[in-house]
Amino acid sequence: MADDPEFDQQAFTPLKVKCTDSDCETGHHAFSPNRKKKNWAKSYEGECRECGVKLIDWDRVKQRDIRDVEGVFGELQHELIRHVFFHAPFDEKARAEAAKLGRQGLRAKVRPYLEKKIGPAKIWRDGTQTPKEGSAIHFGQHATATCCRKCIEYWHGIPRGHDLTSAELDYCTGLVLAYLEQRMAVLMAQPPGVSKETDLFTPSPKISGETDRLEPTV
Repeated sequence: MADDPEFDQQAFTPLKVKCTDSDCETGHHAFSPNRKKKNWAKSYEGECRECGVKLIDWDRVKQRDIRDVEGVFGELQHELIRHVFFHAPFDEKARAEAAKLGRQGLRAKVRPYLEKKIGPAKIWRDGTQTPKEGSAIHFGQHATATCCRKCIEYWHGIPRGHDLTSAELDYCTGLVLAYLEQRMAVLMAQPPGVSKETDLFTPSPKISGETDRLEPTV
């Protein structure tokens, strides 16, 4: 967001932004289907619910090829909530967790956490199970649309109503791990207690193209 001069950074903080929010004038849309609309499933074609623009290469994203993670990340950031979580500063609790667990410990936590939170076929109040603060994993889930089964369905083409398969969990895990790797330097460079004003929407370094860094760590 630091490279978006017209974007109102203060108006869209992580705790306030929702997947239905958009700021179309700056190119940050909301692609979640309007499930309140009659027969929405028949008419929905992946367009922005606010302005109707069709920007996402859905075929590319729904191939679920972790080797194309940079391309997928680029597509995700056309959506406002994803863009916010790709660039927002981590909260103090998230930084404290990262400092305590370290890089490997944080990575090791991802797969079992996702299996518990998004793996089951039936999830009580799906869409609310992932907090918007408290862990860099939460940030990664919201950024990569692996925060709930609704987002996973419309972004990654994995239907609800079944337990996620091992391959599906592997992919979701790989996305979050890639996000953590991309922002690890920023996360670890922000000691708990640092003022949020000093690191507001710091641009993130690019992730490595090495596929072995994207494999789930169990």
